[in-house]
Amino acid sequence: MDAMSYVKKIFVISIAACLLQSCVDPTTTVTTTASVAYNRYSLKKSFNDTQTTAVAYQKIYVYNDKFKDTSVSFSTYNNILVMTGQIPTKEESDAIESIVRQIPNLKEVYNLTSISQPASVLTQASDSWITTKIKAKLIASNDLDPSKIKVVTENGTVYLIGIVPHEEADVAIQLARTTDGVQNVVKVFSYLTISKV
Repeated sequence: MDAMSYVKKIFVISIAACLLQSCVDPTTTVTTTASVAYNRYSLKKSFNDTQTTAVAYQKIYVYNDKFKDTSVSFSTYNNILVMTGQIPTKEESDAIESIVRQIPNLKEVYNLTSISQPASVLTQASDSWITTKIKAKLIASNDLDPSKIKVVTENGTVYLIGIVPHEEADVAIQLARTTDGVQNVVKVFSYLTISKV
């Protein structure tokens, strides 16, 4: 057997051995599997929240024509639905809340709407711009995970929604408060606590 054939044989055996052992450190495999499982869980939760929000809009504005004079935004995070916006009467507000509470698997519904006429187009555009600026600040920050916080702005009031540690909540609140155009910040946080076992 010449030297070249010997090298080729060793190479093939090495590749075969590597494939049999998967060429992966077991620790890396565990970490990767955990990450995949976590990501799947997060994606599923995110999908469920998006679906719940869509159902709320359908029930109030697509399959219903009784609330045409209202302007309600629905946001869902971890099966908690938050209602913001303007509703002319308390009766309509109560009726909308009652309808969305019937959506399956909801843990809670927070009705943070105000009893007033819907905001003007100019105000809505300003609210969208405020939301965009705050989201950009959250993304740029190294002190929190922006994917864990939803931002909703209604009439200059910013609603921060999510499940975060206290420290990250404080950072998000400060970033929102120091954004031009923000009149008030309302936190709708569930606090994540990490404890040693």
